[in-house]
Amino acid sequence: MALSRKERIEWEKNLRKKRIIDCAEEVFFQKGYESATIDDIAAAAGYSKRSIYLYFRDREELFLAVTERGQELFYSALSTAVETKKADESRLMILGKAFYHFSLSHPEYFSMIMSYESRIHPYRDRNTTDDADSPRTRCRKLSDRYGQLVVDAIEKEIESGKLITTLEPRQMMLLLWGQVFGVMQIILMRKEGFRETYGITPDDLFNEFLAMTAKALSS
Repeated sequence: MALSRKERIEWEKNLRKKRIIDCAEEVFFQKGYESATIDDIAAAAGYSKRSIYLYFRDREELFLAVTERGQELFYSALSTAVETKKADESRLMILGKAFYHFSLSHPEYFSMIMSYESRIHPYRDRNTTDDADSPRTRCRKLSDRYGQLVVDAIEKEIESGKLITTLEPRQMMLLLWGQVFGVMQIILMRKEGFRETYGITPDDLFNEFLAMTAKALSS
């Protein structure tokens, strides 16, 4: 069935928008958020700077459009891990392993998600005038979703008696996020020659971290 003129215009618009995001992704991966410019992205896409602004308000909105892709992959990795876990497996340990494998498989997305979480995500003031379908709103909702996955896992571990804590689930989530993000940052920054330098593989180090965490939480 042939597209109507209106449908074709919309299809071409979405195609150009996707190309801009694809090229922005390459630029952000290569240069990082601080160094990448709209000029760089326009040159990579083969469009004028003015054309970029027809689709995206500014560099941050482009950054968010790329980050959203990483967040979707991240959420999928975590949710799949929980859904397919065995009955006797700890939800938190399964999530930790899924986090580890995602970070190694997608280090550029991991870096962008960390940058988003530390610079842009609104943790305190949730009152916003952003459009419901804006990149900023979609990124915020995705962040809330994978954060809630961890909170739900913590609640279930507490209910089963596998996790003992005086903290509320959301408070515990903050501690675990901070620990896992920190360990992964070290591994990714120093992965070249890691075993030769430290006498242990990144896999073994992370598994030891998980084991220590599980022991601490169950005592």
